[in-house]
Amino acid sequence: MKEDLKLTNTFPRDKRFGEMEICAQITDANFYSKLIETVPVLVYAYRNSKVVYVNPAVEETLGYTFEEMVEKNFWDICHPDYRDLIKERGPARLRGEKVTTNYEFKILKKNGEAIWVDVFFGTTRMNNEIIGIVGAVDITERKLLKEQLQTARDELELRVRQRTAELSLKNNKLTMLNRNLNNVVNNMSDGVIIVNRSGEIELLNHVFEQNWGALLDRIKMNLKEDILKGKIAFINDMFDRRIPFQDEEFIFFASGKQIHILASGTPIVDEEGVVSSGLLILRPIKDVHKLVNRFSGAKASFRFENIITGNRTMQELIDNAKMAASNTSNVLIEGESGTGKELFAQAIHNYSQRSKEPFIAINCGAIPRDLIGSELFGYAEGAFTGARKGGNPGKFELASGGTVFLDEIGDMPLEQQAALLRVIQEKSITRIGGTQAIPVDVRIICATNKDLQTEMHHGRFRKDLYYRLNVISIKIPPLRERKEDIRLLVNHFLKNSSAHRGPGQYSLTPDMLQVLEAYDWPGNVRELQNVLERMLNNAKGSQLSQADLPFELFFSETSRKNEVLQSRPSLQKGSGKTIQELMEMRKKLLKNEERLLIIELLKTYNGNVSKVAREIGISRTTLYKKMKLYKVDE
Repeated sequence: MKEDLKLTNTFPRDKRFGEMEICAQITDANFYSKLIETVPVLVYAYRNSKVVYVNPAVEETLGYTFEEMVEKNFWDICHPDYRDLIKERGPARLRGEKVTTNYEFKILKKNGEAIWVDVFFGTTRMNNEIIGIVGAVDITERKLLKEQLQTARDELELRVRQRTAELSLKNNKLTMLNRNLNNVVNNMSDGVIIVNRSGEIELLNHVFEQNWGALLDRIKMNLKEDILKGKIAFINDMFDRRIPFQDEEFIFFASGKQIHILASGTPIVDEEGVVSSGLLILRPIKDVHKLVNRFSGAKASFRFENIITGNRTMQELIDNAKMAASNTSNVLIEGESGTGKELFAQAIHNYSQRSKEPFIAINCGAIPRDLIGSELFGYAEGAFTGARKGGNPGKFELASGGTVFLDEIGDMPLEQQAALLRVIQEKSITRIGGTQAIPVDVRIICATNKDLQTEMHHGRFRKDLYYRLNVISIKIPPLRERKEDIRLLVNHFLKNSSAHRGPGQYSLTPDMLQVLEAYDWPGNVRELQNVLERMLNNAKGSQLSQADLPFELFFSETSRKNEVLQSRPSLQKGSGKTIQELMEMRKKLLKNEERLLIIELLKTYNGNVSKVAREIGISRTTLYKKMKLYKVDE
């Protein structure tokens, strides 16, 4: 037994144990005693509550001497956080109660440092006494690593949660952005597609499907074929040279139909810098033409109710025009300048099924001979020096679906008459410098102030074109043949002028209306409107009289014709007044008004001739002459 106790070589035997019998049993010379003395496991024993044995590992690890340890209760070295629990369960274990035998908790070194230990509590019987055995392994490093691992895990989980939240937020933003982009793309007024180098459509929007739904499969097939064969130059440049394009026209066929498109495109470059696909924005050319017409004012604003007349012949013409509006036959409107030929043309258009489509008016006499062809039929790119890139559509293309009004058709050059005849016959046009026939669906209404029969007789107008145009004939009588309309027209124009000039209603004196009805009106309704406007600008009050009448208009017009001043006796039945007589009447009226003005001013200034002359804006000498002429005394 003595030899066995010296295995520790640390303390004398009498200091190690208070009771030698227990010590002898614990350090029995066997394998287990050697193991307990040498292993780095903390082992100590307690009886009741007092420590009775510690192995060298306890002394080495905790820094206590054997003597210091055996004076302690077995729970004294426990960390305060666990001390009560161990204190409670230690005696219970000695009493044989079932309590937990394994713990992880902290114990305190002599210097106050806390270490983590994995503890096993057990009991053994010695000399009929229950002895508590405690074995503890220092797990501080493991615990620290575990805590560090847990901290790292917590940090990682936190970062994962944060990153997940960030990704979720970004994903939500991307989802929202994608939804918004889809909404934008699908609500655009143009068709949008993404096509790859193989000609396959990777994406298309709803508008593209709506515009060409029935022909969609055929369009995809033809577009793929054209791209693979390199038939569309600007798409080739987009893929091969990364050159975007804008507002390029091209035509392809699908199921026997010609599809005319205005296209813009942008290359899409992948991460490797290769153009893998292209974004194309496609719009039917007819939609572009509608937009051009809307912003250029290519619409008809007049209706049949805007035609002011009480004349029976005019009423019959309106009825015939309404019947003409119900079909698509060509219409020829004849009449002098200013009779309202375009007004009838617009009314026919607005009364027809084409009323929502464009109304394009062209004055054939106002366009130079060299330009009328390109104006009517358009031109292809490179057709002539200065030609717009991509070409330019003509009026017939812009009017497709609607009405073309050709005013002054009698002034159209013969070569363009032949081109117009071909358009009427073939229902298509070919741009100048181009080869592609473009179908057009237009109704043609023509107007002229010339006698086309005479023009044909002299070879200035084609007979075949005349018969093509003169399907429905409307001949508008001049204003001199419907004098009853003058009063209606005057009232209409004065009413409109009052609305534009502010409060107050303008009217004519009875004799003024007689003067207007007596005149021939070679310029017809347009001249009447012009005269009334000039009278309104010269008027001193709200009632227009002969003093406001610009007779130089009458004189200049009739003198050019050399008629009125020579021999025309009367302008209206019952008037008995020639223009010469009316002019003399006006002169007398003006002289009388001037005489009355001078008399009134002389009264105002008490006969002061200088002040009167200054007020009128003439010299005293001139005033004296007028006073002598009008027999006015100071």
